[in-house]
Amino acid sequence: MSSSRKEPRLARRFQKDSKDEAFLEDLNDALVPLQESMYEILPERYPTLHVIGVPRSGSTLLVQTISSALDIGYIDNLIAAFWKAPLCGIALSRKLMSEKRSSSFESTFGRTDGISEPHEFGYFWFSLLGYTEMREPVVPEEHIIDWERVKLLMTNICQAFESPVVFKNFLIGWHMRQISTVLPKTCFVRIKRDPVENALSLLRMREQFLGSKDAWVSMKPREYEWLKDRPYWDQIAGQVYYLDKELDRQIADCGNTNIIECTLEELREHPNELLERVSQLVEKTGSSAELVRPVNSAFEVRQSTIDVDDGDKQKIEKAVDAIYSKGGLD
Repeated sequence: MSSSRKEPRLARRFQKDSKDEAFLEDLNDALVPLQESMYEILPERYPTLHVIGVPRSGSTLLVQTISSALDIGYIDNLIAAFWKAPLCGIALSRKLMSEKRSSSFESTFGRTDGISEPHEFGYFWFSLLGYTEMREPVVPEEHIIDWERVKLLMTNICQAFESPVVFKNFLIGWHMRQISTVLPKTCFVRIKRDPVENALSLLRMREQFLGSKDAWVSMKPREYEWLKDRPYWDQIAGQVYYLDKELDRQIADCGNTNIIECTLEELREHPNELLERVSQLVEKTGSSAELVRPVNSAFEVRQSTIDVDDGDKQKIEKAVDAIYSKGGLD
């Protein structure tokens, strides 16, 4: 079943410039020898904190809130340009922006503006974990990931900040057990959103980024191979459901007690209470992430369904209700 393709409204805004990309690739390659000489074999002095969740669940707002309010390191848009030389990027960022900046708490489908805003660090994580796309492995492939390299980079990044570091990283949610084994202080904050709202936001992202309701966007669960042949409302409901359930499974199997879960509603309505929980989570590891800049008020609740067609909304609601009530698609 198909829908008409429209001209994407946002695709051009975020389209990468090939000359800029080539320059950054060359710059990173040139810095690799220097960067490798900077790495040290270090103990796990500080924890890494990973914000995980289904795409469009509120993870960007959560990492903006944590990085702005807590005394904790994070990857900003400047550092992200140095994905092959993160310590060089951190040194530049700390030199040029010596004072901790407050977030605007604004983003466009996970993309942030402003040099000091947090960044997903996608190139870094894809390279480090050996991914070529945001697709859940059919069979866990822990053996092909160099976990000693993961430990080396995580401990050195934390040392460069001299503090715990928060990441917004979808991919690590598929490897919670292994990273917790390699780095026992690892912490996770899992955010959840009402599944209908989550699915409707993914539908908007399809239309506004790719110009089509049928064009898959963001993470692919294991079930993608057969989901892609279903109508778009089943695809999106299935994407939310199966990614959500896999995170449930990962958390249950992980054995890591350094995990807290929250909802987007909690974040919007009681941000400082959630920040206190995150701070206490970090304290469990023997480190600290003090609240240095409380959020002044609850975040405005944005209406994610404002530009969704009523017919689409009804299809999504029906599909989500069916898959969650039946425990999967027929």
